[in-house]
Amino acid sequence: MPLKLQYLSIRYLAEPARLILYYANESFEDERLTQETWEPIKASSPYNTVPILTVDGKHQIAQSMAIYHYLAQKYGLAGKGEIEVAKVEAVGEYFREMMNKILPYLLFLIGKNSEGTKESNYAKYFEPTVKQYLPVMIKLLKESKSEFFADSGATWVDFLVAEYIDSIHGHAPDVLKNYSELLEHSKRVHSLPQLQKYLQSRPTTPW
Repeated sequence: MPLKLQYLSIRYLAEPARLILYYANESFEDERLTQETWEPIKASSPYNTVPILTVDGKHQIAQSMAIYHYLAQKYGLAGKGEIEVAKVEAVGEYFREMMNKILPYLLFLIGKNSEGTKESNYAKYFEPTVKQYLPVMIKLLKESKSEFFADSGATWVDFLVAEYIDSIHGHAPDVLKNYSELLEHSKRVHSLPQLQKYLQSRPTTPW
């Protein structure tokens, strides 16, 4: 039975999982929920949140990072060997830590945060955070023997980082101009042949 991925009709937390699945050429049901279709099933979900990955029609995996890790193990995208796997997971945790800190600014960009101004949210949440985190991400990328974060090649964390960098760049093209290495990495991931059919037909969403 094919996998079913449930999320709202946006990219955000589910998109790295979608990219992994398309990269792996896996058949799956991409169920994009509305608030109306989500509410009736919310109480029966594991954590009352999405995304949810259903395996074999009965096993529900919730929480986005758990979904990424499951898919990475399933499709050989976790890294090679215990040390590399741990290092890849560390990159993912570090990047998600940054994303959580800049979330108020990102929400302002898509009209979901009305506090302050674009400039004040940028100065308070975005600028100091990316100055702390993104140089480290670039350093890790440059230290790799491949064009991805792991020496062995593409892993799940490349899809995570590439998706969010692409989304930020799409909403505010100038804010990442000093981090060209990450923009190039995102372009490299989004240029993978396995993703092209999906990317060409992907629904346009606010995020």
